[in-house]
Amino acid sequence: MRTQRLLSVIAFGLLSVAVTQCGGGSSSTPSSPSPTPSPSPSPAPNPSGNSLSVSPQTVQGQSQPQATITLANPAPNGGALVLLTSDNPTIVKVPASVTIPAGSRSTTILLDTSTVSASITVRLTASYNGTVMTTNVTVVPPALMASFVVRSPTRGTGACGVDVDTQEVDCVLDGSASQGFVSAYLWTYTMGSTTLRHTAAAPNAASRPQGTGCALYQQGTGGDDPNGDRYLRMEVTMQVRDGSSILSDIVRQQVKVYPNKQCGFSY
Repeated sequence: MRTQRLLSVIAFGLLSVAVTQCGGGSSSTPSSPSPTPSPSPSPAPNPSGNSLSVSPQTVQGQSQPQATITLANPAPNGGALVLLTSDNPTIVKVPASVTIPAGSRSTTILLDTSTVSASITVRLTASYNGTVMTTNVTVVPPALMASFVVRSPTRGTGACGVDVDTQEVDCVLDGSASQGFVSAYLWTYTMGSTTLRHTAAAPNAASRPQGTGCALYQQGTGGDDPNGDRYLRMEVTMQVRDGSSILSDIVRQQVKVYPNKQCGFSY
């Protein structure tokens, strides 16, 4: 009997040890993973660097383009003093300096330009806090524009009379109303299928048609004035050219030519 009890105690002890080694008893709770930290926001990109710009960059003389100075960061207390220079102040004039107000990043100024006879590119420089900014502005001559009037001492404006001694027209072609830096006036005058031409160098804005005569008039077709005077039709054109060989648009006029009973005409 005593031996049976001893065997029961030993069996129970062995069973308890086996259960403990197999993970019996109270179970442990698994730990939760640490939360992933949120990424830090990326820093805002820095503003663009210091710059100097002109708009428009190509202008006619006497116009005032705008120059804009932009800083990488707002101007400090007291403002930012920016120094300005032009490599040709006779053509493009800038102030010696400009102050950008405190807290601001940019300012705009007007530039003064002079009239030029040929295109000139001028370099502008702005300096601030050790940084140099540059840009170019091109100043061009005034646009060429041809304009003329035809005058006759005997027939008035827009007409010519045929001289009874020379059989040439007596009118003057006057291009003095043309604009721009004109170096030459290019004329043509046409009757029918015949075109004559001549070129007058500046400053000779006014000149007479050359080579006119009976052979030209015979090509013309006629018309009648309200007062009954008959005339021949002649087309006059003019173009002006500058020192760089740039040409204006062609302008033209219909001119009345009165034969004065010359060259076989009855009127």
